Order: sequence, then C-alpha cells, then structure tokens
Amino acid sequence: MSEEDALVDEFFSEVNDKYYPQVLEGIGMLEGGDIGEGIEILSRPLHTIKGVTGFMAGFEYASGFTHKVEDFLKKVQAGGVEQSSENITLLSRAVNMIFQVVEQIRDDGAPDEQEPDEVLKKIDEASGTGGGEEALAFDGVDTEEKEDVLVLRVKDARVHLGPQRDLLTSAIIKAEPGSKILLDLSGVLTFNSAAWETVAAYSEAFEIAVSGMCPACKTTFFSWGMDDKIAVYPDEDSYFKNAASGTEND
Repeated sequence: MSEEDALVDEFFSEVNDKYYPQVLEGIGMLEGGDIGEGIEILSRPLHTIKGVTGFMAGFEYASGFTHKVEDFLKKVQAGGVEQSSENITLLSRAVNMIFQVVEQIRDDGAPDEQEPDEVLKKIDEASGTGGGEEALAFDGVDTEEKEDVLVLRVKDARVHLGPQRDLLTSAIIKAEPGSKILLDLSGVLTFNSAAWETVAAYSEAFEIAVSGMCPACKTTFFSWGMDDKIAVYPDEDSYFKNAASGTEND
C-alpha cells in the first residue's frame, strides 16, 4: 500500500468513526430547530474535511465543495442568510452531499458533479451573491521558495472574504505535505477569524508560522487560540534566524 493510499484509508476511517456521527448530530439539531448549536457541531468536522481533502491527490473538488458549504454555514450562523426552513433544508442537503462527493471520488475516481453543482447554485441564490463578491479584485498572495520554506506574502490590506480565503488555500496546497510555510502579514491591517481558521485547517499537514502581524491581527489571532496551531514571529528575519539556529520561538 502506498503512502497516499494509507492516507486515504485513514481519512475514511475518521469519516466513518468520527466526522459523520458528528454531522448527523449537528443536522439533527438543525432540523429540530436548535440552529445555533447545530452549526457549532457541524463547523469542526467540515473544517477538518476541507483541510484534509485539500492535500489529498484527486480530492480537490471535495475540498472546494466543502469550502463553499462551510461558507454558507457561516453566513447562516451570522445571520447574513435567513434561517428559514428552506435554507436549513438546503444546508442539511449540502452537508450530506460532502460525504457523497468524497465517497464517489474514492470509489469512482471522480465525483458526479451535476448534483453538487446544482446545490452550489442554490447556495449562491440563497446567499444573494450573484457573483458580486467573486467579481471583486484582490491583490492576492505572492509566493517565494526560500531556504526550503514556502513564504506566502499576503498583499491585501484586509482579508475578510471567501475569495481571499480561497487564494490562501490555493497557495498553501501547492506545498508538499509536511513542508514549512511562513505566512507574512506585514502588509495586512486586519485578518478575520474565518481567514485564520482557513490557515489553521492545514496546520496538521504543514508546519505553519506567521510573521509581521499588526496589533489588530494579533488580537484576532490570540483570541481565537491560533497560537496552539501556528507559531508566531515578529518578522521574517527572526523566523529564518531561529530556523538557522535550530531554536524555537517563544
């Protein structure tokens, strides 16, 4: 068995034993009217599935689909999308479909995209996006390979939106699993909790550190407990000096 096959087997063992039971519990709460608690329960397994499938070869579609479902879940949670019975039913259907997609990829090598794409279209309609957010222009992320480290320099001053998180995800998954990644935020004024969660989702697959955070970025970072998953450095130079000396940052 190859290392990749072992990874897939381990993932599906976790899906069956851990994630799917959590999702069933969360969906049950949604459909029972306890929307807030249901969403809280759903958030963690969806976040993990999105991150893990993002670096499993062949499962990229599943990661992207899960990411969009997770965004919809957050909009429902925040009140940006009406918590109507129709939208809760759509959310439940979309969450269940994540498992359908990953199983199709495992069994058939590719998903049947017709039904998931139909669900995503309904999500767009319910969210009222109409492509507006996607049409915004973003400066994005500059990447550099430096001393066996993938340095990601975020160019947007404020990182809040789904497309910006997608750019981060795309940059991160270019690295090989286990690689070192340094996120340079020296030009960023605010980096919201959803963006931090996007980065932290990959902390088990990559050795991620962050440098150059302004006070506002630090406030969000530490209040959400991201220092448990992501190492912090004052600037890029201090990161590479520590790496060269073999010491760990405090």
